[in-house]
Amino acid sequence: MDETSAGRGERSSIAEAPRSAGAFLPDLCQPRAVLAVAVGGELLALLFALALPLDANRFWPRLGLWSLAVQWVGLLGSAGLCALGPSLGRLPIVMSSTLALIWLQLLTAATTLAAAWFGLLPLTGEALSWLLARNLLLTALVAGVVLRLIYLRHAGRERDQALGRAQLEVLQARMRPHFLFNSLNTIASLVASDAGRAEEVTLALADLLRASIEAGDRLIPLSDEIELCRQYLDLERLRLGERLTVDWQVDAVPASAQVPPLSLQPLLENAVYHGIEPMPGGGRIALRLHAPEHGTLEIVIDNPIAPRRPGSGLHMAMLNLRARLAGHFGDTASLVEVEESGRHRVRLRLPITRT
Repeated sequence: MDETSAGRGERSSIAEAPRSAGAFLPDLCQPRAVLAVAVGGELLALLFALALPLDANRFWPRLGLWSLAVQWVGLLGSAGLCALGPSLGRLPIVMSSTLALIWLQLLTAATTLAAAWFGLLPLTGEALSWLLARNLLLTALVAGVVLRLIYLRHAGRERDQALGRAQLEVLQARMRPHFLFNSLNTIASLVASDAGRAEEVTLALADLLRASIEAGDRLIPLSDEIELCRQYLDLERLRLGERLTVDWQVDAVPASAQVPPLSLQPLLENAVYHGIEPMPGGGRIALRLHAPEHGTLEIVIDNPIAPRRPGSGLHMAMLNLRARLAGHFGDTASLVEVEESGRHRVRLRLPITRT
């Protein structure tokens, strides 16, 4: 069964996660939003009036007519989007934007035809059709620009929030207490029998704790992260002995590639804690790194499946890493989990970024 088509136990990647429009369109029910629409509409009406040939006798009537049309479409459009806000909030961004544009187009057509019906626009036949087409085009252009600006603001806010969450979650990505306690117990048992080895283990533990404390929103060389993982697994191997075996396949990967700090170590810790430690006979962890495409790094961690332990360590580690990847790489990175044939596999893909 191929990893890309595995349906059992597979989670969506960052790029595949549905995007809600709830935070995309602003809350048009707020008084400040209504005021912004009214002021912006009046400025737009003034721009349209000034764009026509200057005529002192007709300028003010034109401005009044444009103001009536723009304010009618803008305020009614805002009222409709305000009423539909909860429903639009459950739709993807593209669909909610399309529906908003269709709603404004319908209001534009209704306003133009109503103005002609009441005699405000003394036009009929082909002239009215051209006027209607022009107004619809103007509405589409203005609405498209406004929706694009709203989207850019929304995307920037999402990036800032992702980075903020990443910084907070990095603080939570500390070594689990059980690992720290186990390491200290290992050091204590080595002090009497092998003091030199106990010193090496203490220094390795210090490096791991330092990396955990100093981890921030920067990128580090992949070689540093791999070395940190080797130190961690060496510590665990002292405790688990032959129950833990590791298959390293990392030779063909450019060591200068950049990754977020503590991006692989928590995944390996999950593999040990949830896969190897609960099993009486232990098992094998496979770590494979390669570049399947130019400029893309793929990291696969494979371990046996054991009954889930209580707690949310695995879930928290995945949420943590997904947030940090989104903050650094956006939709160009993905993290997928697959469970099949008694094995748990995590596949991480991210662009290769060099300093």
